[in-house]
Amino acid sequence: METKSFFSYDIKNLKGDIMGGFTTAIVALPLALALGVASGAGAKAGLYSAIITGILSTLFGGTPAQVNGPTGAMTVVLIELYEKFGAEALFAAMLVAGVTQILIGGLKLGKYIHLIPQPVIVGFTNGIGFLIFLKMIPYFETGPVVALITIAVMLLFPFITKKVPASLMALIVGTVAGTYLLPGGELVGAIPSGLPQFTLPSFPANQLVDIIQSGIILAMLGCIESLLAALVVDEMTKTKHHSNKEIIGQGIGNTVATLFGALIGTGAIVRSAVNVNAGGRTRLSGILHGIILLVITLKFAPLASQIPLAVLGGILMGTAIKMVEYSATRKFTYASKRAGSVIIVTTLLTVFSDLVIAVAAGTLLSMFLFVLSMGEVYLKQYPISIKGGKKVASYTVEGPLFFGVSNAIASKLEIESEDADIIVLNLMNMPVMDSTGAIAIKSIKQLLEGNGQTLILAGVKEQAGKLLTKLEVISDEDLQISSMRIKDVLSHIEMNMVNA
Repeated sequence: METKSFFSYDIKNLKGDIMGGFTTAIVALPLALALGVASGAGAKAGLYSAIITGILSTLFGGTPAQVNGPTGAMTVVLIELYEKFGAEALFAAMLVAGVTQILIGGLKLGKYIHLIPQPVIVGFTNGIGFLIFLKMIPYFETGPVVALITIAVMLLFPFITKKVPASLMALIVGTVAGTYLLPGGELVGAIPSGLPQFTLPSFPANQLVDIIQSGIILAMLGCIESLLAALVVDEMTKTKHHSNKEIIGQGIGNTVATLFGALIGTGAIVRSAVNVNAGGRTRLSGILHGIILLVITLKFAPLASQIPLAVLGGILMGTAIKMVEYSATRKFTYASKRAGSVIIVTTLLTVFSDLVIAVAAGTLLSMFLFVLSMGEVYLKQYPISIKGGKKVASYTVEGPLFFGVSNAIASKLEIESEDADIIVLNLMNMPVMDSTGAIAIKSIKQLLEGNGQTLILAGVKEQAGKLLTKLEVISDEDLQISSMRIKDVLSHIEMNMVNA
């Protein structure tokens, strides 16, 4: 299960890595062009993003078979930053993002990125798909028919064959249509030739706070998307990535890319899957993908200048349509209405608010709904029959009683036990209790007493007993009874009722 070092190369992987690198470069070419133009930084910025991050992030990252480059999710944020702050602040924010990622990986915080719930990720991905589609409408309007032809090829060509990338075929068909059949639309325009020049971004004082905030957002987004892609690669190759090393590699690639006027990138799920399916298994495939793109860029950049903007817009619109996770959304919603609500809320916030707010709110909503479900699962009622005339209800807490489930259990207990005279709460299966749980029991006890009901505890263990007596939830005398098994407590209650 261990990943291999690039420097201990197994020659048996050579053919697969060459095929993976070449195939992925062909897939990446139209997407890099489209994402670069869409971001506002230009086609060359997208191409060199795929080249630089494709080489460096792969070389220093923790997922050997992963392919890196500009992606739709990241580009949506870059578009917004460009429109809001301009190119100067955009590149400054991207440099902050790259350095931040190096720090996150260096501080070994990568493992915490995986704590984001899957419904939040699905909703976030859906929202990104909708955003990309909406952002591409201006490009669509430069040549609607050409754009529709391109979208159609993107969506339908995979049904004909998957051996040729749909994005490449869409680029060819759309460009031919826009050049010879329906000319007149806006073109990409001249792409500067030659290698990019080193440029240190400036940090305008009046935008410094916005730059830092935006850089941190970009860093977090890049970490999330890269580690998600790494999980996909793990599943396909039966290997295991190194989270912190992967984030450091992303940071190095993105820092260098920014310093040479290119966009930052992330691990790309689609391109990584293409690489693995073509036989790529080591860092060589990702590095070859970058080198091949470099050759294409240096030799054929003038041809790219003649591509209609409507074609690039159509490619990204087609990508956005395929990006929305229809199947996962349907399955989650069918399995759990709560998961479905998280997906919907996260999707809507991603489209209409802010990406960070969307992820944060979706995660908090998932936690809240999980707490509610924990309260339902943790408290189980067991039917009992006791002589004496009074109605007794018995419940068992199945798990730790902590701040997260206390209120949910209290609410359920209040509703379900309203007809009982005596409520027995068995804590035998409760391994641990915190102070909030103890106070919750005290509140339940006071509430039930106010309703003329009595709460009796059973199966209280030593740790919980000390906490309950210190917080004056029960007395030392009551603790003797509460420490007994549920069977003995019920017998004690029955005997007292018979004697009464």
